[in-house]
Amino acid sequence: MASALLSKRPPRVDVMKGYEPMYDATMQECMQRPFYLYARGKGRSCRKEIWIFAAFVWVLDTFLTRLFSSGLLAVIPGLFSLAVLVPMYALTVRRLHDLALSGWLALVPYVLEVVGVGLIVGPMVSDTLEGLDPSAPSPLGVIILLLAVVVRLAIMCVPSRHRHPVVDNGSLSVSRTGTAQYPGNPNGQ
Repeated sequence: MASALLSKRPPRVDVMKGYEPMYDATMQECMQRPFYLYARGKGRSCRKEIWIFAAFVWVLDTFLTRLFSSGLLAVIPGLFSLAVLVPMYALTVRRLHDLALSGWLALVPYVLEVVGVGLIVGPMVSDTLEGLDPSAPSPLGVIILLLAVVVRLAIMCVPSRHRHPVVDNGSLSVSRTGTAQYPGNPNGQ
């Protein structure tokens, strides 16, 4: 698995645009695939794809935030976060499909984050507008933000509910996209 991740083969664009998870994807393919499937929630994605893309976004966002921390260019990290919001959401939907869950559950962490931030920032802003010292963050808001992190980690860590081919012993067929597939649906659906 790790050898496939660090291999130097050229990106397989036709496979990246497919609906099946890329268990043998390279690091470059894992970072590019969410942009090829920009707003498409159809299909499935494996844990490797979401972890590598999340790490890529985190590292780049941290770098941009430290590079452009003040002045007029401080808006660049926010623009980057907005630019990767849709691919990350679509990747989360595809990951939930791999877990045999509804893609609508991808909204749960985002709603929890908005509610948590609202509970933390709302009282601080109202105290500041009234001329008082800002109050401490709401414990309920902090708990809700922690719950959003736990939900995201659960989505990223739970193993797939679909079988994926490990060794081609002659029982597997090869699709037009080049990924191995089982002849029938393994879940019996």
